[in-house]
Amino acid sequence: MNKQTSNSVELAIAWTGPLCILGMIFFWGIMGHNIPPPNFAGMTAEQLVTDHYVKYQSSIAIGMAVTCIFGMLYLPWSCQLASMLRNEDGSMGVLSLMEYAGGILTAWVLAFCPAIWLACAIYATQLEPIVIKTIHSFTWYIYDMTFMITTVQLTGLGIFTVLDKQQTIFPQWSGWGALAVGVIFMPLVLIAFVTDGPFAVGGIWNFYIVFSTWLFLFFVPYSYFMIRELSRRRQDMRAVQASAYPS
Repeated sequence: MNKQTSNSVELAIAWTGPLCILGMIFFWGIMGHNIPPPNFAGMTAEQLVTDHYVKYQSSIAIGMAVTCIFGMLYLPWSCQLASMLRNEDGSMGVLSLMEYAGGILTAWVLAFCPAIWLACAIYATQLEPIVIKTIHSFTWYIYDMTFMITTVQLTGLGIFTVLDKQQTIFPQWSGWGALAVGVIFMPLVLIAFVTDGPFAVGGIWNFYIVFSTWLFLFFVPYSYFMIRELSRRRQDMRAVQASAYPS
């Protein structure tokens, strides 16, 4: 594969990240009725089934099924990001591997959990409400309380960005933002114990602040600088080709 073709492939893969987020906002958030998600800790099993899964059954089922596809797009995006953190000799250090492994496992969570919520929607009227609530709650615990997977990704990425003075793709402030998001995740451990307030599953902190800072302090900046760098490389290659073969 020549350099131009490789660059085009990498640029296309970099765009899978924004596609992942747009798909999840629509299918997981809007169609899945998760903006905000139902506060299962403060609801009875009957309320959760009646007011969420039965009321929006078809919408949730379709939304979660499609989310399984879009969520996994986080994987190639993370792989592309890891490939751009290679050292000058082409090797990947431990920080790059932390980003790589954390991104792969995060992608699995983003696809695995919606598949279980899909099952809850399909069988909402066939199983006892307490069974649905147990499965629903267990899945949210996986979705939110395994945040350390993504924190590992953010830590490796953030430290690399801040300390590697040779790399010029990502500014230092984006690395500090990634590190900050990893810390902001910490109160997610409270969703199993809080039934109301900012630290509940759909609360101001554990939903709106956590997801918005992840998006705007980490994902948007890194997606932007990835795409900008790959676009710059493509322009440079075209310029070299044009100078070598003038019309």
